[in-house]
Parts: sequence; structure tokens; C-alpha cells
Amino acid sequence: MVQKQIIILKLKMTKRFALLVLLNLFIAGLFASDSMDRVDKNIGITRLTDKAYLIQSSYSCNGSLDCNHLLITDKEDLVLVNTPASDSLTVILLDCIEKKFKRKVTTVIVSHFHDDSSGGLPETNKRGIISYGLNKTRDLLNSQNKIIDIVFKDSLKIPLQTTEIQLFYFGAGHSIDNIVTWIPGEKILFGGCLLKSLTARDKGNIKDADIPAWPITVQKVKARFLDAKIVIPGHSAIGDNSIFDHTIRIVGMK
Repeated sequence: MVQKQIIILKLKMTKRFALLVLLNLFIAGLFASDSMDRVDKNIGITRLTDKAYLIQSSYSCNGSLDCNHLLITDKEDLVLVNTPASDSLTVILLDCIEKKFKRKVTTVIVSHFHDDSSGGLPETNKRGIISYGLNKTRDLLNSQNKIIDIVFKDSLKIPLQTTEIQLFYFGAGHSIDNIVTWIPGEKILFGGCLLKSLTARDKGNIKDADIPAWPITVQKVKARFLDAKIVIPGHSAIGDNSIFDHTIRIVGMK
């Protein structure tokens, strides 16, 4: 009897997860104004709004687009949030962006010190692209010979020509230095690896995580950005502000 109940429970959980995946893919499809432009085997670009594009790259360069990035466009600036995990793929991405948008990336924002956020900093630095990040991130990257040009402690506003980008640090979570990027004019929040996709079933990489602080930090993010229309986690499908509560649940799992 107990074994039968366990089997039934597993079937229910499997069905629930399948429905969650389909729902999240549907939501992600609604957010994407255009179909993905597969500019390279390991890079895809999808327009979200007139000023914002979702970029997805492959961490292992195997064709699986599992890392999320954000590109904000303005009259003069192209701002990239997070580089691909390697210099070589960053070269390809920057060249693809220049070809597609007919101009070069001017700024890069690093959401935390892991490779899926900072891996291409040597290449962006070589190209003279100005980098922004948390002071903690700069300190953690010093030993890797990666340079961040402009750092902040709690929050920072980056004014562009017709829009503004806001950077916030609410506390530790996936890492001790994870920040979020807010585009108020578009109601887009890039949460990076601090937030988990609705398709995520576990915490993922927790080597540098602060598990007790993580849900507290996400709760602060939720309280500040309840009006977010598009929420972008570090990996997998994008979603809406339901990602906040989902992340809190995932992080709280034993």
C-alpha cells in the first residue's frame, strides 16, 4: 500500500512539473516579441521590447542555450548584462551583436563573479568596453586578473540617452555578490543566478551560496520589483514575478 501511494505521488509530481514547464514556455513565448535569431550555433537573440533583447548562450559550447544575458539598446549605447562563460564565445557574441545592430557594445554589467557572468571580461576589457559591477565582485575577480572599471556598494544608476539602468545589491544568495539589473522604462528585471527559472527543480550550483541568506534576499527583491513584467533568471526560461516565490520555495527545499 505504501509503495502504491509513493508511485501515485511520483506520477502526480511528474504531471505537475510537466504542466509547469509547458506553462512557463507559454509565458516566455508571450514575452518574446520576435522569434529567436540564431546568430551562431551557441548564441540566440530574441527581441523582448523595442529597447531590450534576451541573449542566450551555451555554457559548454555544445549548442544548448542554457545561459541568459540581456542587451539594452539606446541611441548611442549598447549595454550587455553578463558575458558568456568564455573569452572565445564572447568574441563571437560581440561580433554577432555588431553585425546585427550595426554598432558595438559600449558597456557590460557583471551580475556576479562566476564564469557565466564574467568569463568574457578579458575580451570586453581588450575592446575598451566599460564594465560595471559590485565592489565585492571586483575583489573576487582580482585573483583571476579580471578587471571591473566602475564599482558600487549598494545601488547605482546608469543614465543612457533615453532610458536608465539601475543596479542593486540586496544581499547574498547564489553567491555573496549577486546583483540585479532593473530597466524601469521596460519593467524588465534581470535577476541573474540569484533567481531560479520556473522550470528549475533544485538550487543548482551552491558551491558559493549563502543558503540562509538567499530567501531573505529574494524576498527583498520581490518587495521592490512586484511591478516587473519580465523577470530573467540566470538560466533557462524567462518568466514574470512568480519567479520570486518559486525561487524562495526552491531555496527552502531540503
